[in-house]
Amino acid sequence: MTIRLTWRRLLAGAIGLGLGGLLFVFSGLFNVAATGGHWAVTDWLLHGAMRSSVRTYSLLVEAPPPLDDRALQARGAGHYAEGCAPCHGAPGQPQNPAMQRSTPPPPDFSAGLDEWEPKELFRIVQHGVRYTGMPGWIAPDRHDEIWAMVALLEALPALSPQAYRALADGEMAGRPQGGQGVEAALADCARCHNRDGLGRDGAAFPRLAGLPEDYLLSSLRAFASGDRPSALMQLPVGGLDDAMLQALARHYAAQPAAPQPAGADVPPAMLEVGARIARDGLPAAQLPACLSCHGGAARARNPAWPRLDGQHAAYLEGQLALFRDGQRREPVMRAIGDRLTAGQARAVAAWFATQAETP
Repeated sequence: MTIRLTWRRLLAGAIGLGLGGLLFVFSGLFNVAATGGHWAVTDWLLHGAMRSSVRTYSLLVEAPPPLDDRALQARGAGHYAEGCAPCHGAPGQPQNPAMQRSTPPPPDFSAGLDEWEPKELFRIVQHGVRYTGMPGWIAPDRHDEIWAMVALLEALPALSPQAYRALADGEMAGRPQGGQGVEAALADCARCHNRDGLGRDGAAFPRLAGLPEDYLLSSLRAFASGDRPSALMQLPVGGLDDAMLQALARHYAAQPAAPQPAGADVPPAMLEVGARIARDGLPAAQLPACLSCHGGAARARNPAWPRLDGQHAAYLEGQLALFRDGQRREPVMRAIGDRLTAGQARAVAAWFATQAETP
């Protein structure tokens, strides 16, 4: 007997299949236990869809910065050690066995890294991957932080365990971990900023030594609450109570500030532009002099205003870019960021970095 296909019969068949699928799902017969793993065809389909999606959306990602920059790798390494290594492993630190029981298990980076392009890694780190437990970045608009993580991932396969620990822990590498109270929190900070607050690995981390206690405390509170977006900072300070934040601010404010060496490699013309902006502002652009808030007399009036002299130029330039992009929300500095061109921001950052003490 021949059954003639009609649109009505095809529609009825499709509805029947759909209802049957729903009945199977809600019957509870489908096994969702992670110990059961995926069927091979399910694993192939999901992994293929994931790779295709990442490849397509990575086309929208901007060109990466130089990923062989050690300062960039160091910023990523500190976060990786705390937030990523428990799932993905690291050189000399095998993957947590419990993670291997996940479905699907996260890739073990201590054994090697899949061949992903930098832009594809950026996409994965920024937004995570559904159905895998891989979360998105806490502050997805902080592209500078995400590129730091990508730089670390690119370098990871070639790192020895000792080189990895030095990159991730700085002066705390090889020291006993653990402890409690302020000392434990300070040890965590020292992995990036050192106990003396002068940082490490060039301009990897901002100098905290000698900054006003009020400014440091307000910054730590903003990081902890997420009001100042930063995954690199929110993760270590988000669980600390206010008394602990006050103790950390007090410690770093009490450290003696050490100025940066004179910027011999900075073109004099750039320093002249930076000095003019710092001292006189840009009246045509309605930009006030930087020293009207960040000079010594202004800081004496308001201890919450930070000193900029001796700070890393790359850090200052990056913060001005964050103000310009709206990722840091202080209204006055947001307006200043908008009125500075990228070249002017670079010049004024370079000038402050070469100053031992601003007038």
